[in-house]
Amino acid sequence: MTIKNNTQMKNIKIFSLLIFALTMANCSNDAPVTALADFQFLIKDTQVTFNGTVENATTISWDFGDGATSSEEDPVYVFKSPGTYDVSMTVSGTNGTFTETKQVTILPSFEILLTGGQGRPEGKTWRLKKAYTAGKDGAGLIINDLSLLIASFDNLLAAVGLGASYEDTFTFVYDGTYKVDNTDGQSLMGIIHASAFHGANITAVSADLANVPLAHAVYTPNPDATWEVSKEDFTINTLYPQVGPMSVHFTGKQRLILDEYLGFKETSNIVIIKEITETTMNVAMGIHTEETAYDIPTLFFHLTLESL
Repeated sequence: MTIKNNTQMKNIKIFSLLIFALTMANCSNDAPVTALADFQFLIKDTQVTFNGTVENATTISWDFGDGATSSEEDPVYVFKSPGTYDVSMTVSGTNGTFTETKQVTILPSFEILLTGGQGRPEGKTWRLKKAYTAGKDGAGLIINDLSLLIASFDNLLAAVGLGASYEDTFTFVYDGTYKVDNTDGQSLMGIIHASAFHGANITAVSADLANVPLAHAVYTPNPDATWEVSKEDFTINTLYPQVGPMSVHFTGKQRLILDEYLGFKETSNIVIIKEITETTMNVAMGIHTEETAYDIPTLFFHLTLESL
């Protein structure tokens, strides 16, 4: 049973004590005094506040169902991953023991899937996935349905000489901090962005600019970057070849707002979350392919990241 707030939890604890008192009052004076226990809990993301009620107990022990334990009466515990756990509270007294067991379910919210939740203070780390995900990776127009025009293939970056970017990592922490680690000092960038802002630091260029307009450039990421997710509708100004400028409205999408890049660096840093699980995250990111409009994205790159 999940209680909505602390006031309700306190009221139920008082009520439970009254029930215990009435139970004991109705017992015969000759009956052995048995330890009794009950508990309620409040779930907030992966953190659970337990509120225990005990009678005639000399010891208390908790088993949180994942190998962790506690001897507090009202412990606060942070689960490390979503799931359903059988949590048991056991009390012991002069005349034996009593155990109360309840199921606690930690739901996989977006924040938990992205960061690992409060149980992972170091955060959750992602990197670009080498294996192509059929129907999800490639390139497409900047449109609301996020469809593909060009499919990707396995080890795409390695095939065009940019494979070192598979080693770059992107860490999201529950407290809103975000870290990019480009281990070799180079960052994957859109070729237009790299030419406009980091031309002197470009170290490698894709051999297939028609389909993979990317480059490597020496770049130091912001060490104080942050992340947040927005579920509000938004508009992206784009440039369609042979059509001209257009404004495309997006509805029902989750967008990451970042102080740094994810996957590859661009002027706009547009990142739309298409799908996320505990192990993979599929995204659509804006990229600029017109030299005369380096600040206006013209395509979406669709990439998959995997958690480490």
